[in-house]
Amino acid sequence: MTKKTYYIPVLTLILGLLFWATYFFSDFLFEKLWIIYLLPLIGFGLGFFIFFVLTIVQKDKKGILIGVFIIGAVALTEFLGSEVFKSKKILEATLMDDRSAIRLTLREDNKFEIVSETIASTQIFKGQYMLVNNKIIFKDRPYDNNFIPDTLTIIGNKIIRHFDKSGRPITQFATYFDINKNEIKQPANDNNNGRIKNAL
Repeated sequence: MTKKTYYIPVLTLILGLLFWATYFFSDFLFEKLWIIYLLPLIGFGLGFFIFFVLTIVQKDKKGILIGVFIIGAVALTEFLGSEVFKSKKILEATLMDDRSAIRLTLREDNKFEIVSETIASTQIFKGQYMLVNNKIIFKDRPYDNNFIPDTLTIIGNKIIRHFDKSGRPITQFATYFDINKNEIKQPANDNNNGRIKNAL
């Protein structure tokens, strides 16, 4: 093996690891860099692919094994992050305005996910929650400010963030979550249901 061909599997390994690391931390990088994070992801991915093809052309067993290992690592990362290994979703809801969307997911194992998306960024918040009748009580901080309180109320097909001084749910535009899926086996609050119908 010449010095030149020796570096091909080494570069395949280095670029492959950089590609995998960028892919693994893609959510974090997107939050910090927005779509700019795609530049290193595409760059490392393209470089890895080129050198991996070269190892195949040169029938370099070590380089081929490295390439297969990197591809397997990326595939495994994607598989482990899929819904297959997560608890069942029992509630999905969305709060949207003209420029952003906040998506709430509750899972059967009492874990929640809140994804806040704007044109420029995406933030993900995760933690534990508990249900008390039609109340969703977050045990962990659900947001980076007070926009989402630690307790939400399920009324009909809506999740209410706040009530006015008379106890009526506030349902102006972009103040509540619309429920897309609800498999929570909890009794509804008839009084609050009546109030929300009157408020709409």
